[in-house]
Amino acid sequence: MTRYSSLLIAFAASLLLVACSDDDPSTMTHYFNPVWTPDGSTIVAGYVQAPTGPVNGPDGALGAPGSLAVLDMDTRVERIISLPAVSTVHTLYAFDPSGAALTFVENGGFYFYDLTGRELLFHQPAEGGIPAVMDFSNTGNSFLWLGSTPEGYTVNTTVYDAATWTIDNQITMFTIPNDSPVLALTHTSQRSFAVRLENGTVKEYDFNGSELNTFATAPFESNNPWHYRLMFYSRNDERYLFVRDDEGIRRLDLASGIPRLLVEGGAIDMDISAVRNSMVYETTTGDTWIATVEGNPLTRIAPMNVMPRISPANNGIAMVERTDVYTDSLHVLRLR
Repeated sequence: MTRYSSLLIAFAASLLLVACSDDDPSTMTHYFNPVWTPDGSTIVAGYVQAPTGPVNGPDGALGAPGSLAVLDMDTRVERIISLPAVSTVHTLYAFDPSGAALTFVENGGFYFYDLTGRELLFHQPAEGGIPAVMDFSNTGNSFLWLGSTPEGYTVNTTVYDAATWTIDNQITMFTIPNDSPVLALTHTSQRSFAVRLENGTVKEYDFNGSELNTFATAPFESNNPWHYRLMFYSRNDERYLFVRDDEGIRRLDLASGIPRLLVEGGAIDMDISAVRNSMVYETTTGDTWIATVEGNPLTRIAPMNVMPRISPANNGIAMVERTDVYTDSLHVLRLR
C-alpha cells in the first residue's frame, strides 16, 4: 500500500481486474469512456466485441448501435446490456443526479435508460432546436441544454419527473451566437454555465444572458468527444474550469478571468476531484498520472491505462487498460 500524505490518498496494492477480452485473435473486445454512478456503486463503459479491427476504425462495428459494460463494485460482477437506439463508442453519456438513469443526446433527442437497458424516456423537444449538449443540475430533476437553430444556439432548461419519467416543462431562456459548433457544456453555478466551442473559445454565461468570461484555448481535433469536456472545480473560494487543449491541460480561473497552462503538451484525457484536490490525466505515451490541481505529478499509475475517471464518491479510479490493438480490460484502482 502506498500513501500520498499531501492528498490523504491510499491506494490498494494492486489493480482490480474485472474483465478480460476473448483470447480468439479473430475477435476484438474494447471498452470506452467509463462513467461512475454518483454514489460510486457502479461503473458503465462503452463496449464492443466484434470481428478484429483497429480501436479507432471506420464506421461499422464501432459506429453501430452499441452496448454497455455494467460493473457492480460490490459484487465485482460485470454484465453487458444492449442499447439499440444509441451508439456507445466515443459518445457522451451521463447519469442523472439520482443515478437511476443514464442519458444520451442522440438522434435529435434525449434518451434515458436504466441499467437493465430499459428505455425510461425519449424526449424530442418540439421547440428549442436540435439538442446538441446537456448538463444536469445538481439540485432537482432538471437539465440545461443547448439546441441548434438557424439563429444560433438556444439555451434551455427542462424539468422532468423521475417517478413517472415524463417531461414537466421546458423554458427557453435566450440564444447565443453560432460562432462555432458547441462541443461541451457545464454548470458553473446554479445560475451560470460555460460552453466550449470548436474554435477553442470557452465562454461563461449568466442565466440572464450576460457574458461573464471568455477564454481562448488551443483548438484540436479528436474523434472522442470526451476529450473536449469542461470540468468545473469549486473548493473554498476557488472556481475553475479545467480543459485539455492542443497545448496540454489548462486551468481557467473564473474569478480572475486568467488562464494557466498546468501540464504542457502530451495530454489526451483527464478528470478532476475537488474533494481530493487532485486530478488524473492520460498522456500520449499511454501513461496515467495522478497530480495536484496545480499540475504537479504525484505518481504514475500504470502504462496503457487510459480514459481515467475518478468516482464522484471518491472510492476509485476507473480506467481502460489497453493490452494491444485488439484487447482491452476494464480496471478499477480502489481509493480509500
